[in-house]
Amino acid sequence: MGDTVVMDLPDGRELAWLELGEASGPPVFVFHGTPGSRLQVSFDEEPIIAAGIRFIAPDRPGYGHSTFHRGRRLADWASDVSRLADHLEIDRFSVIGISGGGPHAAVCARLLADRVVSAGIVSGVAPLADPGAEGGMMGFNRFVTRLARTSMYLVYPPFILSASVFRRWPELALRAASGQLPASDFEILNRPNVKRAFIEDYRRASSTSALAAAQDFALFARDWGFRLEDIDIPIDIWQGDDDRNVPISHGRLLAARISGSVLHECPGQGHMLVVDRLEEILRTVSTERA
Repeated sequence: MGDTVVMDLPDGRELAWLELGEASGPPVFVFHGTPGSRLQVSFDEEPIIAAGIRFIAPDRPGYGHSTFHRGRRLADWASDVSRLADHLEIDRFSVIGISGGGPHAAVCARLLADRVVSAGIVSGVAPLADPGAEGGMMGFNRFVTRLARTSMYLVYPPFILSASVFRRWPELALRAASGQLPASDFEILNRPNVKRAFIEDYRRASSTSALAAAQDFALFARDWGFRLEDIDIPIDIWQGDDDRNVPISHGRLLAARISGSVLHECPGQGHMLVVDRLEEILRTVSTERA
């Protein structure tokens, strides 16, 4: 596992990340889900090494070792990523967003089009302000999506309760949560290495992770500050048709709005499809396009 590194941002916040893979390979920034951290996307080095890429996994604001950013917009994440790329002396790179990382990959694709060569959205959230966006979601996600349309502060109490339970009793909480998952996700989440990674992520969750998750949902449920239709770099979208966290309708909506995007529908797969498809996803996004 790569060492976690922290840099200072101009506004006084800290931004943390870790690197894995081939230092001379094509750089790919990978954004974790909601809630989560760099640990969530980096626990299996084998597909990262096999893909031959330079894997860079930052903690978004309020998660892991990155400072919470009060009042932030999605556009602010593009600015943070640009500063991290400058710090690492990387000019051109690809981005991948998983679940709640999806909108963060999309904003980089739109606002950093001069630097982002391609993007991947995996089990990614579409705009939650759209009527019916919560359809097909499991109960908790449906509930917080509806609250998020009003205020992030309504979303905060259920997330603080959830974070407290998962931090104190991670094995028990994970077992209870996995009972709501489709068979494909249940099988993946109960693999020893996956379970170990998620338990570790829950135990190490920052004190602001619940606030950051509430902020994420509120950002997803309001105007994103850009039009998906204005993205004009290559984008691949992966979505399972058995996903109960982010239903396949989200992937289809993103594909319909992002001109020229490629939708990879994954029959029988759920929200955790990235675990078995990571090498494929990394190779696809890091390959030079004509």
